[in-house]
Amino acid sequence: MPVRTIPYQPWALTQRQENLAGGATADPLSQCFMPGVPRIMYLEFPFQIFQTRDHVAMTFEWQQVYRLIPTNGSNPADGLTFWMGDSRGRWEGDALVVEVTNHDDRTWLDGAGNFHSDALRVTERYLMIDADTIQYEATITDPKVFTRPWTIRMPLHRHRDMTRVLEYQCRAEQEEAGGDFERKPRTWYAGPDSSTVAPPAPAVPRPAAAAATSRPDLNGFFQADAGGANWGFEKHNEPFTPGGRGVLVEPLSLPYQPWAVAEKVSRNLPERGYDDPTAHCFVGGVPRAIYVPSPFHIVQTATHVVILHERMSWRISPLDGSSFLPDTIRLWMGDSRGRWEGSTLVVETRNLNGKSWLNEVGDVISHAAHVVERFTPVEGGHLRYEAIVTDPVVYTRPWTIAMPLRRQTGELLEVACLEDNQDLKHLKDIRDAARRGQR
Repeated sequence: MPVRTIPYQPWALTQRQENLAGGATADPLSQCFMPGVPRIMYLEFPFQIFQTRDHVAMTFEWQQVYRLIPTNGSNPADGLTFWMGDSRGRWEGDALVVEVTNHDDRTWLDGAGNFHSDALRVTERYLMIDADTIQYEATITDPKVFTRPWTIRMPLHRHRDMTRVLEYQCRAEQEEAGGDFERKPRTWYAGPDSSTVAPPAPAVPRPAAAAATSRPDLNGFFQADAGGANWGFEKHNEPFTPGGRGVLVEPLSLPYQPWAVAEKVSRNLPERGYDDPTAHCFVGGVPRAIYVPSPFHIVQTATHVVILHERMSWRISPLDGSSFLPDTIRLWMGDSRGRWEGSTLVVETRNLNGKSWLNEVGDVISHAAHVVERFTPVEGGHLRYEAIVTDPVVYTRPWTIAMPLRRQTGELLEVACLEDNQDLKHLKDIRDAARRGQR
């Protein structure tokens, strides 16, 4: 059998050898950066595919990366590059063909130093060859790096033993292990023996959802009219932060327990800015991911509602009445289950890990939180959003926020927060200086 090699130009082969000699730390994945396409398709992490009339969405376990592939004939973004590229799909018979352009040239094709330029074009083909197998093929064209196009091919196997894709928050785990993101014992989940409250009762299985044609169509691109919620739920107009009209519906102020009042006051000290997980570009959690000043795209099928956030995270809500994950499995975005109440989508989220903040002014949420969200269609294709938060570790009673979710024109782009984060070092310097002063 002939030996097949990647057709590098001479200079590029030298560069590839230098990349390989740089060792594992030279690989962008060593910093938990987005893998790019096609590499994300053959990482050893599972993913889930959701298909609608106008889009194919893929949610990946690795760093909660996703791909949103329009199949409606739209054109790539003009003049923008993305770590995950810009994917546009079409159907050729039974094969989904995806053209991926506008690549950021900082991604690698694998861990062996194989690389590309900003001229990369990837043509993918997805073809079902049996009920549980997709034949995947990707043709790589990059005239700056290779002498000719070349093709890879592999099967993608359906895993019927998995009920859902979980999270692998690579950077969060890396920083926790290295001591750069420190445990907060009062709010973080520490195991079943340390839980201060009983977990919520398991979900009662419900009949499978009715066909999507009998339900409102929530598919589309939205942004919260959040009233400054990312800087406080009550009405506020403090210096140095954006003002807000207030989104707290009931009660009129957050019903904190005394210890949590002190914790929030502490979080407003300059040296605590480093402790906000979003400063590290970790995911926002629930409900914060909805009202950070960044849009999101809802993908709705008959069996799932998926929310894709521009800051590169996702949340999957099955509609099949399935039970929640075991209480010992804790996730940044929690475990969500959806159901329809008339035209309103109701989403319950449990199994949070307690590592998130609710906003930049340090409002507190813990691992014991139970969040019930309501997405109700209103005039103009918009949604009314309501979230009831019950957290007996932090609050004396449940509380509710509400805001409009405005349907947007345009498309979801990509925020490479982790890859381009320039602020975290300064926040760490402030924290470290404060700690030195306390010695």
